[in-house]
Amino acid sequence: GVPPALGGTPDLAPWATHCRRRRGAEGSSVGHDRPPDRAVRAPGAVGWLAGRVHYGWVIALLGMATVFACLGIARFSLGMLLPSMRADLALSYTVLGWISTANFVGYLVGALGAGQVVARIGARRTVLAALLTVTASLGVVAGAAGVAVILPAYLITGVGSGVANVAVMGLVPHWFHRRARGRASGIMVIGSGFALMGSGLLIPELTARWGAPGWRLGWAILAAVVFAVAITVGVFLRNHPRELGLAPHGDDPVSYTHLTLP
Repeated sequence: GVPPALGGTPDLAPWATHCRRRRGAEGSSVGHDRPPDRAVRAPGAVGWLAGRVHYGWVIALLGMATVFACLGIARFSLGMLLPSMRADLALSYTVLGWISTANFVGYLVGALGAGQVVARIGARRTVLAALLTVTASLGVVAGAAGVAVILPAYLITGVGSGVANVAVMGLVPHWFHRRARGRASGIMVIGSGFALMGSGLLIPELTARWGAPGWRLGWAILAAVVFAVAITVGVFLRNHPRELGLAPHGDDPVSYTHLTLP
């Protein structure tokens, strides 16, 4: 072509190639693989969703549901149920404090070990197993006759909560380019707020109708909700966009209009 100094149009192709390579290198450093040559056609509802919206946003909503279950329900609902548990089982405030502490200790253990579990079996199986663990432990709490059962069961609830929360939040860098990660993370973390609002409506109603023993029904209902979330996550969650033939959301081809010439 005609050199730019003589009035010709500058050749932008080398700059476009350079920027694509640079963005590809940045993405690979955080697990962002380029899309495969052939797109994967997923069967059923997953394929239907992937054909209508970038599946990263489905992952974000599933993350919100996971946080809703593992934190909002399994961890933050305790404060609303403690008064009726104390009245029904004649527990002291010291014992109630130990129950809460056991959950925090379990959460710490789960959060520290989540990365190793994900590395072995993947995020999808990890989140599913963790939520099923929370479901089972909450069911045990609902039927417990005393603190000797509640304490270890609620510690296990904390372990499941920590594993599920860390594992699902770890999907954000895989599914979203850095420009979209803040929004995706924000969608996920509001799940606990929805759970607090729901529990705030449910638990007082159960206590008013059933009295002190209403805490058992409350934990049973919450366990059923966590189970429903676990099944949904197990069906729809995916570990990486390459499983569906996608690139991370926001990882768009470079535009010539954003290039700056020296």
